[in-house]
Amino acid sequence: MKYGKQVPYEANYGGAEYEVPKDEFEEVIKTYLPFSNSEIEKGTFYNSDNKTFRYRPRGLYDCEFPYEPYPEVISYEKLQDGTLKLTIEAVWEIRMLDQAITSELMIKPMEDGSFQYLSNKVISSDQNANAGWYKPRLTEEEWEENYSNNYEKKKYFVSTLYRNDSDFL
Repeated sequence: MKYGKQVPYEANYGGAEYEVPKDEFEEVIKTYLPFSNSEIEKGTFYNSDNKTFRYRPRGLYDCEFPYEPYPEVISYEKLQDGTLKLTIEAVWEIRMLDQAITSELMIKPMEDGSFQYLSNKVISSDQNANAGWYKPRLTEEEWEENYSNNYEKKKYFVSTLYRNDSDFL
């Protein structure tokens, strides 16, 4: 999404783990989310010895369902500080619901045409469907239990593969 190129982190249903260099990880996250470096380190698994963040794509035991709701912006409001408040309804075709859930997404438009995520708040409603389509990521213990014997630990350095390797252009 950030560079308009395929990412080098392959999904692997048997479990995969990548070590992403600190500078590369923080640059991508901070493009879209207003977090400081220390907040990013606290909210993720950071290895201070080799200055990398761990990334695990979803696998067989924590993948999401293929027929989940998709978002549809039904209205927006430009606020005085320039941020946009989008009202979004999730359309869930398989359950024939045009309003499975409603939320308010706050974003900040950037000068280069991109945006920065600020918040997303679910609006309570009797019409909201059960969020059974969502499956949270595995805990550390669950991941080890399901993948520790299967996964192939890979190190990718984004600066080498992601930006310069012609296979990802």
